[in-house]
Amino acid sequence: MRKNLFAILMYTLGIVGLIITLFIVYKKNIDNSFATIFVHGYVIFLVLFLVYFVIGTILNLGKIEWVDIRKRLYKFIISFVLISCLGLIYYYIKKPSEINFQKVLFLPLAILLGSAFSDLPFIRKNNN
Repeated sequence: MRKNLFAILMYTLGIVGLIITLFIVYKKNIDNSFATIFVHGYVIFLVLFLVYFVIGTILNLGKIEWVDIRKRLYKFIISFVLISCLGLIYYYIKKPSEINFQKVLFLPLAILLGSAFSDLPFIRKNNN
């Protein structure tokens, strides 16, 4: 429960910080030092959270069974191919001269990596 509480706290801080940062950035008349310090602090928080997330994912990959890893990879690969193909078809029909492979491939890659492996830093292996 303690690990789940930490995960809930981290995600909550991230979402609240995102809302405040978006408000500061898009509200043009906020030019005080606290706003600048807050945005810089939020960027540092995001970098540290990303490092924690990657390290936690790598460490916990060894704790789960190979069958679960294989299921996650299959789900990731099938979803990635499907969404990338749909994006390519969309751009081919709508804007054939403006197909941007970085946009078509990297956005689904990032979203699906996050969705397939987002719970790994926070799992515990049951000893039952």
